[in-house]
Amino acid sequence: MKINNNMANYINNNLNKVNENIEKIANPAKTENIVNAFVEDVFNSEIDTSFQQINNFNEAIGFMQIADGALNNISDNLNNIKTLQTAANNAALNSDNLSAINEQIQKYAQNINDTLNQTTYNDKSVFGQFNFNGTEINTSMPSFSIENMEDFEKALNSARSSIGAFQNEAVSKVDNLSTYVINLSKAKSQNEVDVAKAITDMKNSEVTLNTAILSQVHKMNLSHESLMNLLKG
Repeated sequence: MKINNNMANYINNNLNKVNENIEKIANPAKTENIVNAFVEDVFNSEIDTSFQQINNFNEAIGFMQIADGALNNISDNLNNIKTLQTAANNAALNSDNLSAINEQIQKYAQNINDTLNQTTYNDKSVFGQFNFNGTEINTSMPSFSIENMEDFEKALNSARSSIGAFQNEAVSKVDNLSTYVINLSKAKSQNEVDVAKAITDMKNSEVTLNTAILSQVHKMNLSHESLMNLLKG
Protein backbone atom coordinates (compact mmCIF):
# COMPACT_ATOMS: atom_id res chain seq x y z
CA MET A 1 0.00 0.00 0.00
CA LYS A 2 1.47 3.39 -1.01
CA ILE A 3 1.10 6.98 0.07
CA ASN A 4 0.65 9.66 -2.63
CA ASN A 5 3.68 11.68 -3.82
CA ASN A 6 2.74 14.88 -1.98
CA MET A 7 2.48 13.03 1.27
CA ALA A 8 5.74 11.21 0.63
CA ASN A 9 7.50 14.51 0.02
CA TYR A 10 5.99 15.96 3.17
CA ILE A 11 7.21 13.00 5.18
CA ASN A 12 10.69 13.18 3.66
CA ASN A 13 10.96 16.89 4.42
CA ASN A 14 10.02 16.32 8.03
CA LEU A 15 12.39 13.38 8.29
CA ASN A 16 15.18 15.64 7.06
CA LYS A 17 14.33 18.19 9.75
CA VAL A 18 14.43 15.48 12.38
CA ASN A 19 17.82 14.27 11.15
CA GLU A 20 19.21 17.79 11.15
CA ASN A 21 18.14 18.28 14.74
CA ILE A 22 19.51 14.89 15.74
CA GLU A 23 22.88 15.94 14.32
CA LYS A 24 22.80 19.13 16.40
CA ILE A 25 22.02 17.23 19.57
CA ALA A 26 24.29 14.27 18.66
CA ASN A 27 22.28 11.91 20.86
CA PRO A 28 18.98 13.05 22.41
CA ALA A 29 19.36 10.53 25.21
CA LYS A 30 22.58 12.20 26.29
CA THR A 31 21.55 15.82 25.82
CA GLU A 32 22.02 16.74 29.46
CA ASN A 33 25.53 15.29 29.51
CA ILE A 34 26.41 17.14 26.33
CA VAL A 35 25.13 20.43 27.74
CA ASN A 36 27.00 19.91 31.00
CA ALA A 37 30.22 18.96 29.22
CA PHE A 38 30.04 21.94 26.89
CA VAL A 39 28.82 24.54 29.36
CA GLU A 40 30.78 23.41 32.40
CA ASP A 41 34.03 22.57 30.61
CA VAL A 42 34.06 25.57 28.27
CA PHE A 43 31.96 28.45 29.49
CA ASN A 44 32.32 27.95 33.24
CA SER A 45 36.01 27.17 32.97
CA GLU A 46 36.60 30.33 30.96
CA ILE A 47 34.46 32.39 33.32
CA ASP A 48 36.28 31.02 36.38
CA THR A 49 39.65 31.77 34.79
CA SER A 50 38.57 35.32 33.99
CA PHE A 51 37.28 35.85 37.53
CA GLN A 52 40.62 34.65 38.90
CA GLN A 53 42.46 37.09 36.66
CA ILE A 54 40.20 39.87 37.89
CA ASN A 55 40.94 38.88 41.49
CA ASN A 56 44.67 38.85 40.74
CA PHE A 57 44.50 42.33 39.25
CA ASN A 58 42.43 43.59 42.17
CA GLU A 59 45.00 42.19 44.60
CA ALA A 60 47.77 43.93 42.68
CA ILE A 61 45.78 47.17 42.61
CA GLY A 62 45.30 46.91 46.38
CA PHE A 63 49.03 46.32 46.79
CA MET A 64 49.83 49.39 44.72
CA GLN A 65 47.25 51.52 46.52
CA ILE A 66 48.97 50.77 49.83
CA ALA A 67 52.30 51.72 48.27
CA ASP A 68 50.82 54.88 46.77
CA GLY A 69 49.30 55.88 50.11
CA ALA A 70 52.67 55.40 51.79
CA LEU A 71 54.38 57.49 49.13
CA ASN A 72 51.81 60.24 49.62
CA ASN A 73 52.62 60.22 53.32
CA ILE A 74 56.33 60.35 52.55
CA SER A 75 55.75 63.20 50.12
CA ASP A 76 53.88 65.16 52.81
CA ASN A 77 56.75 64.67 55.25
CA LEU A 78 59.26 65.67 52.61
CA ASN A 79 57.34 68.85 51.84
CA ASN A 80 57.25 69.66 55.56
CA ILE A 81 61.01 69.26 55.71
CA LYS A 82 61.45 71.62 52.76
CA THR A 83 59.17 74.16 54.41
CA LEU A 84 61.14 74.00 57.66
CA GLN A 85 64.44 74.31 55.79
CA THR A 86 63.16 77.46 54.15
CA ALA A 87 62.01 78.78 57.53
CA ALA A 88 65.45 78.06 59.00
CA ASN A 89 66.97 80.56 56.55
CA ASN A 90 65.27 83.39 58.39
CA ALA A 91 68.06 85.50 59.90
CA ALA A 92 65.74 86.63 62.69
CA LEU A 93 65.66 83.15 64.26
CA ASN A 94 67.79 82.47 67.31
CA SER A 95 69.56 79.23 68.14
CA ASP A 96 66.61 77.87 70.10
CA ASN A 97 64.34 78.45 67.12
CA LEU A 98 66.79 76.71 64.80
CA SER A 99 67.20 73.85 67.23
CA ALA A 100 63.43 73.35 67.39
CA ILE A 101 63.20 73.42 63.60
CA ASN A 102 66.01 70.90 63.27
CA GLU A 103 64.35 68.61 65.81
CA GLN A 104 61.12 68.73 63.84
CA ILE A 105 62.99 68.01 60.59
CA GLN A 106 64.53 64.92 62.19
CA LYS A 107 61.09 63.73 63.25
CA TYR A 108 59.80 64.08 59.71
CA ALA A 109 62.88 62.26 58.41
CA GLN A 110 62.23 59.45 60.88
CA ASN A 111 58.61 59.28 59.77
CA ILE A 112 59.78 58.83 56.18
CA ASN A 113 62.14 55.97 57.01
CA ASP A 114 59.60 54.31 59.28
CA THR A 115 57.09 54.40 56.45
CA LEU A 116 59.62 52.86 54.06
CA ASN A 117 60.53 50.08 56.50
CA GLN A 118 57.14 49.26 57.94
CA THR A 119 54.63 49.54 55.09
CA THR A 120 53.63 46.06 53.95
CA TYR A 121 50.85 44.22 52.16
CA ASN A 122 50.26 40.66 53.36
CA ASP A 123 53.58 40.88 55.23
CA LYS A 124 55.43 41.88 52.07
CA SER A 125 57.14 45.23 51.66
CA VAL A 126 55.46 47.39 49.05
CA PHE A 127 58.78 48.94 48.06
CA GLY A 128 60.96 47.16 45.53
CA GLN A 129 60.86 45.77 42.00
CA PHE A 130 57.89 43.65 41.01
CA ASN A 131 56.65 41.88 37.91
CA PHE A 132 52.93 41.41 37.57
CA ASN A 133 51.48 39.73 34.52
CA GLY A 134 54.46 40.84 32.46
CA THR A 135 54.38 44.43 33.69
CA GLU A 136 57.45 45.73 35.52
CA ILE A 137 56.71 47.89 38.56
CA ASN A 138 59.52 49.68 40.38
CA THR A 139 58.77 51.23 43.75
CA SER A 140 62.32 50.94 45.06
CA MET A 141 63.21 53.71 47.50
CA PRO A 142 66.50 54.53 49.25
CA SER A 143 66.64 55.35 52.95
CA PHE A 144 66.06 59.03 53.52
CA SER A 145 68.55 61.55 54.84
CA ILE A 146 68.90 65.31 54.47
CA GLU A 147 72.04 64.75 52.42
CA ASN A 148 70.36 62.62 49.75
CA MET A 149 67.10 64.55 49.64
CA GLU A 150 67.36 65.47 45.96
CA ASP A 151 68.03 61.89 44.79
CA PHE A 152 65.36 60.63 47.20
CA GLU A 153 62.77 62.93 45.67
CA LYS A 154 63.64 61.67 42.17
CA ALA A 155 63.14 58.09 43.33
CA LEU A 156 59.87 59.11 44.96
CA ASN A 157 58.53 60.64 41.74
CA SER A 158 59.68 57.64 39.71
CA ALA A 159 57.92 55.19 42.07
CA ARG A 160 54.70 57.17 42.00
CA SER A 161 54.82 57.30 38.20
CA SER A 162 55.34 53.54 37.99
CA ILE A 163 52.42 52.92 40.34
CA GLY A 164 50.15 55.29 38.43
CA ALA A 165 50.94 53.66 35.08
CA PHE A 166 50.30 50.17 36.45
CA GLN A 167 47.04 51.15 38.14
CA ASN A 168 45.71 52.65 34.90
CA GLU A 169 46.66 49.50 32.99
CA ALA A 170 45.23 47.18 35.67
CA VAL A 171 41.91 49.04 35.89
CA SER A 172 41.60 48.89 32.09
CA LYS A 173 42.26 45.14 32.07
CA VAL A 174 39.76 44.55 34.87
CA ASP A 175 37.14 46.46 32.87
CA ASN A 176 37.91 44.40 29.76
CA LEU A 177 37.81 41.12 31.68
CA SER A 178 34.52 42.12 33.32
CA THR A 179 33.00 42.80 29.90
CA TYR A 180 34.37 39.47 28.68
CA VAL A 181 32.75 37.62 31.60
CA ILE A 182 29.42 39.32 30.92
CA ASN A 183 29.60 38.31 27.26
CA LEU A 184 30.54 34.75 28.20
CA SER A 185 27.59 34.56 30.58
CA LYS A 186 25.27 35.76 27.83
CA ALA A 187 26.75 33.20 25.43
CA LYS A 188 26.29 30.47 28.03
CA SER A 189 22.63 31.38 28.47
CA GLN A 190 22.12 31.56 24.71
CA ASN A 191 23.72 28.15 24.28
CA GLU A 192 21.27 26.64 26.76
CA VAL A 193 18.40 28.27 24.87
CA ASP A 194 19.74 26.94 21.54
CA VAL A 195 20.01 23.39 22.87
CA ALA A 196 16.52 23.53 24.35
CA LYS A 197 15.15 24.92 21.07
CA ALA A 198 16.86 22.17 19.09
CA ILE A 199 15.29 19.53 21.31
CA THR A 200 11.88 21.17 21.01
CA ASP A 201 12.23 21.48 17.23
CA MET A 202 13.16 17.84 16.95
CA LYS A 203 10.20 16.70 19.05
CA ASN A 204 7.84 18.98 17.13
CA SER A 205 9.10 17.57 13.84
CA GLU A 206 8.56 14.03 15.07
CA VAL A 207 5.03 14.88 16.23
CA THR A 208 4.24 16.61 12.94
CA LEU A 209 5.57 13.65 10.99
CA ASN A 210 3.63 11.03 12.92
CA THR A 211 0.46 13.14 12.88
CA ALA A 212 0.71 13.51 9.11
CA ILE A 213 1.18 9.80 8.65
CA LEU A 214 -1.74 8.95 10.93
CA SER A 215 -3.96 11.44 9.14
CA GLN A 216 -3.09 10.05 5.75
CA VAL A 217 -3.51 6.49 6.97
CA HIS A 218 -6.93 7.33 8.33
CA LYS A 219 -7.99 8.78 4.99
CA MET A 220 -6.73 5.75 3.12
CA ASN A 221 -8.20 3.30 5.65
CA LEU A 222 -4.90 1.52 6.18
CA SER A 223 -4.97 -1.56 8.34
CA HIS A 224 -3.27 -1.64 11.74
CA GLU A 225 -0.57 -3.88 10.33
CA SER A 226 0.13 -1.51 7.42
CA LEU A 227 0.32 1.43 9.82
CA MET A 228 2.92 -0.34 11.96
CA ASN A 229 4.99 -1.21 8.93
CA LEU A 230 4.81 2.35 7.65
CA LEU A 231 5.88 3.85 10.98
CA LYS A 232 8.78 1.43 11.20
CA GLY A 233 10.06 2.69 7.90
